[in-house]
Amino acid sequence: MKKATAIMALLMAFSVLALAGSFGKQHKPEIKKGPYLSWDGDPQTTMTISWETNIPVSGKLAYGPKGKINRILRDDQAGTLHHLRIKDLKPDTRYYYQLLNVVAPVCSFKTAPREMRDFNFVIYGDTRTFPEQHKKVIAAITQYNPEFLIHTGDYIQDGRIWDQWQEFFDASRSFSSFIPLLTVIGNHERTADNYLKLFALPGNEQWYSFDYLNAHFVMLNTEEDFSPGSLQYQWVEAELKNSRPKYKWLFVIQHRQTFSSGKRGSDKKILENLEPLFRHNQVDMVFCGHEHFYERQRQAGVNYIITGGGGAPLYEVNPGDSTFHAESSLHYCQIEISDSTAKVRMVRVDGTSPDSLVIKK
Repeated sequence: MKKATAIMALLMAFSVLALAGSFGKQHKPEIKKGPYLSWDGDPQTTMTISWETNIPVSGKLAYGPKGKINRILRDDQAGTLHHLRIKDLKPDTRYYYQLLNVVAPVCSFKTAPREMRDFNFVIYGDTRTFPEQHKKVIAAITQYNPEFLIHTGDYIQDGRIWDQWQEFFDASRSFSSFIPLLTVIGNHERTADNYLKLFALPGNEQWYSFDYLNAHFVMLNTEEDFSPGSLQYQWVEAELKNSRPKYKWLFVIQHRQTFSSGKRGSDKKILENLEPLFRHNQVDMVFCGHEHFYERQRQAGVNYIITGGGGAPLYEVNPGDSTFHAESSLHYCQIEISDSTAKVRMVRVDGTSPDSLVIKK
């Protein structure tokens, strides 16, 4: 009897210790998304680093030139989503950084140059639904090693579902820590609430612009009102007018298509409201997605390129007389800029390039 009582007492003691251990156990902070880079300030002197953790912690990182990662930037308010902007950087300089308060490797980025030189970037989009296909496009892009990327929208199937965004950030992890990503809103971002939480961008973040050397980029939101008199229309009208005399190259990026040979056809609202602005201000190129294929047209002196082959289900395209090239394939666009030349190459995931464009000024 005494032996049985002693055994029961021992078991109860072990149970109490186990419960105490379980209550005292704390989850360690881990990175879920990122780190990923963007500009919400001057690309020559700033860089914004973003990441998400599994539990609330204060955002903290160390940065500096190689061998001197000793400057600390922090946000003492605990949370799971972090955006820290590094300021007062030197142009055309590589910096190294490491997230603190979490296990993370040392990463790096390079600021934009101030003195004119040749540069390159990538535009692609419509990466929703099939993350494995998206990864194929990303693998091809990282071999090219652009200075920055632009995404034309539709990152995941339903932007209202926070967990779906993990698909996009997992697929883009191979470049996101060292190449900045600039974005526009697509229709699959739905309300765009989660999109606006995730990405740190200039201006009101729904539509904005940025410069890179002799090029000016106008980023539109074709999911919001752009009819004459609307806030976005007034902004883009002034933006194109004011920027055209200042920059050698003027690019517009939007999600929905202006001209298209797909089943959706050309977008009537964009043709009525925005196309006259593109034409009047002699925009060099308008890039978009929405149609899941590649197509290049030139209308009234403006080059229109659909690049919607980032991984989403591909659509059929039936090119007309105004189409230089069109095909339904996984792809991205390489853009190389100099003082007098802009080159665009459409590149499939196997590395072949069936279409290119060269503009000289």
